[in-house]
Amino acid sequence: MLGRLKRTSRLDIGLALSFTGLAFLMWSVVAGFSRSLMYNLVRTSDLELPPLSAAVKWFFSDVGFIIDLVGLAWMIITLLLIFLANRQKISISWAWITAGVQSLVTAVGAILVGWAVSMPFFRGHVNPQEKTLLEIFSMISLPVVIAIAILVWILFVIWMLVERSRMERHGPSLSDSLRTNR
Repeated sequence: MLGRLKRTSRLDIGLALSFTGLAFLMWSVVAGFSRSLMYNLVRTSDLELPPLSAAVKWFFSDVGFIIDLVGLAWMIITLLLIFLANRQKISISWAWITAGVQSLVTAVGAILVGWAVSMPFFRGHVNPQEKTLLEIFSMISLPVVIAIAILVWILFVIWMLVERSRMERHGPSLSDSLRTNR
């Protein structure tokens, strides 16, 4: 499936469309959740943010609309690549690559926001009696878990595609010819 230029099937197109939609969905969920985390950190805390946390707050909260527009543009570009692959102009691999890179960028963004939100608590700015370590861990775990889930899902899809292409390349086995259709 990946890499071929001729005869892109409807299944190839359907899978690429599904993956593109899921990549954008994850982009939106992570962007919205990251924005909410940063707003809540600033609103509920009277701490001075470390430089990295302040930069992430500016990027994800203050100019977060840019992230939304970039995600939408990325999805549209990927859909155009799928359209061109459907017309047999380019390989479907280009659409898969762009959707996969969007998912990876989403995972990196989720990890960055989780780290930036946790920095004020681990740098000694907060009284340790106010929050336990488990409470702090719970506050930052969701973006990290979402990032891990995205990576696991992408690796699984890639593994399944490699397995499918390996089966198609080798053809039927000797044991397949021993089966009957009765």
